[in-house]
Amino acid sequence: MTHVFETTIADKAVVVEYALSSVTGLIKVVDMTVDGKFHRLNWMSKDGQADLMDNLEKDYLDNHSIYNHPDFDAAMNGLGLG
Repeated sequence: MTHVFETTIADKAVVVEYALSSVTGLIKVVDMTVDGKFHRLNWMSKDGQADLMDNLEKDYLDNHSIYNHPDFDAAMNGLGLG
């Protein structure tokens, strides 16, 4: 399953499709556009790449991770779900 992250970098619209790898457990960029044009992660500076990957990880954890599910906290704390 892939997810879409949209942001603005240097006044340019950036759209990134990404997935969490089942093999490595790491976030992988599937596709990316900048202002609607094809773009690659390795075309960015190392700092830019690191910032984007941090933002993708935060997006995943905040919006798509099971750890963000309301029942997860209760289950982890032994509070039950019913």
